[in-house]
Amino acid sequence: MYLDKAAKEPVDISDKLVEEFGEACKSALRKQFSEERRKEFKPRMSNIGRPLCQLQMEAQNVKGEGQSYNVKMRNTFGDLIEALAVFVLKSAGVDIEDEQKNVKYKFNGSSIEGRLDVKIDKKVWDIKSASPYSFEKKFGTAGGFEEVVKDDAFGYVSQGYLYSESEKLPFGGWIVINKSTGEWTVCKTPLIDD
Repeated sequence: MYLDKAAKEPVDISDKLVEEFGEACKSALRKQFSEERRKEFKPRMSNIGRPLCQLQMEAQNVKGEGQSYNVKMRNTFGDLIEALAVFVLKSAGVDIEDEQKNVKYKFNGSSIEGRLDVKIDKKVWDIKSASPYSFEKKFGTAGGFEEVVKDDAFGYVSQGYLYSESEKLPFGGWIVINKSTGEWTVCKTPLIDD
């Protein structure tokens, strides 16, 4: 495994991949700190799985107390870990067919937009950073796809399947990195939707 080898000895890395990683990190910082957030509510693949009452309040432009600074930091960590994951996957020789692609799912004269993380082996995969608890109990050996479905407060399942439906490809599941330990796991879907 690439990371095992890199932990034991220096490995060659591509200057091109280092540049891509740097650009992804810059983009993450701009997105989290300086880009104007959408003022009007619009359902997106990344928010559609949230509780209905939360979506209704956002649609009515009801302002809460706002988020504390640590939410901004967690979101930034997630974006940076995702950029690092793509760098590691590519460095390991994984053929990423598409990444950070804007997609649109059309239905009943309407549509919903989102941005998928990666396509690998003709499947859509979502990259997640997770707390140690979620890494183990939700995505890891003590969890799995059924556990994610059972406790999906962030709408990860609907998000992944909307990405895949918009691309007419199967949803592979989640590539998950423990944000405290750096461990990786892959939480696959049952793929009965082929």
